[in-house]
Amino acid sequence: MASEIERINKTLRRRRISKTVTVLIVVAVLAVIVYFLTRIFLRVGVIAVENTSRYTSSELLAKCDTLRGEPILQFNRNKAKDRLQTSLPYIKNVLFSIAFPNRLNISVEGATARYSVSANGVYICLDEDFKVLEITPSPVPGILQIEGLTFESDIPDETSGGSADEPAEKAYMLGKTIDLNENIEVSVLAELLYILETNDLFDRVTYIDFSKKYNLVFYLDGIIEVELGTSENLDKKISMLIEILSRNPSDRRAVINVRNPSEGRYRAIN
Repeated sequence: MASEIERINKTLRRRRISKTVTVLIVVAVLAVIVYFLTRIFLRVGVIAVENTSRYTSSELLAKCDTLRGEPILQFNRNKAKDRLQTSLPYIKNVLFSIAFPNRLNISVEGATARYSVSANGVYICLDEDFKVLEITPSPVPGILQIEGLTFESDIPDETSGGSADEPAEKAYMLGKTIDLNENIEVSVLAELLYILETNDLFDRVTYIDFSKKYNLVFYLDGIIEVELGTSENLDKKISMLIEILSRNPSDRRAVINVRNPSEGRYRAIN
């Protein structure tokens, strides 16, 4: 009797397993069929643009035209975003949304030029995230001017066979964000700008000079020269600067030396 019950249980288990395998196979086949059907029939056909950038909607649609025909469910947002932001640098952010069966909505946010940096005989226009918006032969007016900045990968590596006469790999490329981890002076600039911003001084800065590596200099309101020295203790040096500004007039030409954050000096210029 026991053996008969065991035989029946084994038969039932085999049937359950067989049924489960059958269901899994059917589901897998259906998934493959649905996948191929969506790739065939659900493709980007209509593209609509919501635009707040400096580019016209026609320019954006022309750049997005290659997206037509893309499978809508397998649409690669990151790839499309990177391609659009690189080809049209004055784009800060792109959002994609899908409306079935074939509509792709694109919302574009424009980037704003904030810094004009001189390097290698050209001027690099950057946004607040240090993305390269333009490379021009002259400074972009109306934004903060920065001189003397050195990009690490623009210095040839003579130990690997390079020479000063050979072009180095560019640390900056149109439409790309500068890597602060690979560019020490740009990271110093970012730190300085952050400290100035948090201390409500950024809007007063009109010019920054990195040309003397041992003495970083910037100007407030175009008339007050601030000597920072090296990039060490920037937060303490700016704190000393604020203390000196509180005790002296800000509407006259002057030089403020905060190389030593504990012994800042103010010198009026006639």
